Amino acid sequence: MKDGLMLLIAGLLCAGGAALFFRYFGSDALNIIILLTLICTIADNARLRRRLREMGAKPEGKRTWL
Repeated sequence: MKDGLMLLIAGLLCAGGAALFFRYFGSDALNIIILLTLICTIADNARLRRRLREMGAKPEGKRTWL
């Protein structure tokens, strides 16, 4: 019972935060989400490439942007 109540409260807080985010940013909200996703993807790709180099593997393909 207690876990279900905590889950409901967490869901309501997340829904409220999302509503405030979209209300504050309006039509730019989708652009911000896409920009954050792109930045996180590039950072994760760089981190994975670094780990591959540390393990001795060389990533295949030619990198032109980093």
